[in-house]
Amino acid sequence: MKNKSLMKALSVSVVCFLLFSATACGEKPSGNNNTGYIGVKALSVSELGEGFREEHLPDTDKVKQYSGKIDVCLDFEGTQYGWQAVAAEYERLQGGSVKVNVNTNFSGSTYTSRINQELLNPDTDWDIVEGNLAYSKTEKTCIDMYSALAAPNPYCGKDVTWVSVLDSAAYKTSDSDTTGKAFIMNSEVMQTCWFINDVAFGEAKEGGWKNASGNDGYPETWDDLISLCSYMETAGYTNPLGITLCASSIESLQFTWLLRVYGDYYYRQFYKYIMNDDIWQNYSKKKADVESLEGYGVQYAKLLNILFDENSPLDCGYVGFDSEVYLDFISQLSKMKGHLMENVDTTEFSALRDLFHTQSRGKRSPQIILDYQGFGITYSGAENDAFQVGYFDYPKMISGKYTEGDNAGEDIVDPDTLTRDIGGNGGFLSVVNHLGNADQNELNKDFLKFFMSPYGQTVYYKGLAANNAVPKGVSSVKNDLVVIPTEWKTFFEESNQTIRFSGNSDNCSFLSFGVRYTNGFTNGQKIIVESWRKLLMENVGELYTVYTFAQDWGEAAFKDMFLMEAEYKWASDTYLHPERKL
Repeated sequence: MKNKSLMKALSVSVVCFLLFSATACGEKPSGNNNTGYIGVKALSVSELGEGFREEHLPDTDKVKQYSGKIDVCLDFEGTQYGWQAVAAEYERLQGGSVKVNVNTNFSGSTYTSRINQELLNPDTDWDIVEGNLAYSKTEKTCIDMYSALAAPNPYCGKDVTWVSVLDSAAYKTSDSDTTGKAFIMNSEVMQTCWFINDVAFGEAKEGGWKNASGNDGYPETWDDLISLCSYMETAGYTNPLGITLCASSIESLQFTWLLRVYGDYYYRQFYKYIMNDDIWQNYSKKKADVESLEGYGVQYAKLLNILFDENSPLDCGYVGFDSEVYLDFISQLSKMKGHLMENVDTTEFSALRDLFHTQSRGKRSPQIILDYQGFGITYSGAENDAFQVGYFDYPKMISGKYTEGDNAGEDIVDPDTLTRDIGGNGGFLSVVNHLGNADQNELNKDFLKFFMSPYGQTVYYKGLAANNAVPKGVSSVKNDLVVIPTEWKTFFEESNQTIRFSGNSDNCSFLSFGVRYTNGFTNGQKIIVESWRKLLMENVGELYTVYTFAQDWGEAAFKDMFLMEAEYKWASDTYLHPERKL
């Protein structure tokens, strides 16, 4: 293990020697050298761009002078150019006494694996990380930024509090979040949507394709989407569905969005059976806004009971991994088999995007993909005779019907249930807590305060635009305070007429207790990638059905349920006793 403090001190010494050979290292090369503040002149309003407000220029006489090194280690997905611009400006303001390393060495599944190693390493160099990929480790390994929100942030202007320039999505998981904690700061407000090559879509329509409403508009239902793939294939577009089964997609990115959105669609109806009795009457499975655990009184013993006790005494009965509900949900996703692109297990998300908008494989290229809304800017700019981009919202799944019990013949999911997007906060930035190194922690927090300021975000956008790169979504710093390129602003405004924000599906507690993953415990982690690939890929060497998938996943989730009970110090038979108050 290396000594991080020593290594960073040596790095600073090298920077000081190379950049400021005429100035003793440790002294500020410019500014008010004895004040403890930088005193370096910020960029002007004219340099930042039309629309930047002068009152939100950094109050450089109040920006503290630091020295050291910061390692920004993210899965950038093309945004590294913006981060590099921010890093360079931060270094300039600090007079060269701070070095910001934008580490682009890790991406996709490699990043997900590496971050979980680094957060367990007390000597890690990583400082700014993507906290949502940390398998529930953020509260143990990262810094709570909540108290900094109400304090003045000199990067935002003179006597301006940080929270006053942020949308609530920057520090809340939802509008109803009252936790008072911010281990993850969200730098973007994102939505996701389906993009389609309208050239291929036109050929499918010529072949007779219609949607559920009987017209040739975009897909309205999940079966519309699957049917459209078949019509595209008839038109010569092999395997048109661009959903990747690389490890990072299944664990945390694109494929996971399907589990989040449609798992919520199937399971949100059971909230009333696990809530406090005096609350559930006000709950509606058709609501667009999110639930919070505090606001809806979820009782975990009841939640475990209906997922794991096949003899559940609650009114809804068992809805776990051998139930008609779960099997119908998995069967819907299994319809993708045969329509997924070639090399689906080894194609990372970034490569999938390139294949879509370049159409480099001709009719073997993906024609429909699920992506962040912001990438539509890139796709719109890539249009040619073989590629014209369109986009549509998540199509609704129409469930099957119960075949047994008191509900036989009824729809498993009320067809009027709203399909809610994963839209909302994104960016997911966390500051690693280096225990015993308060100076490093303060430096890292300062950099995040700079990045998420009107000034920092404007610099970020300028860096992206200069390199023809795009953000995943709009900044969580209030948009009227950030200079956003006109063409980006126009795209987001126009696409928002089609792509509806309809709630944050992740607040459905069923997802983290087994539908999407098992709260980061080991048994589910071990099989999740392999199991989905067996179910959805052709020619994997064995017959793998919806039933065998459900059996394998159910066994893993059951084992993890016991680990969960031990972690939270619940009795090992809690799942059999829904009446227990935890």
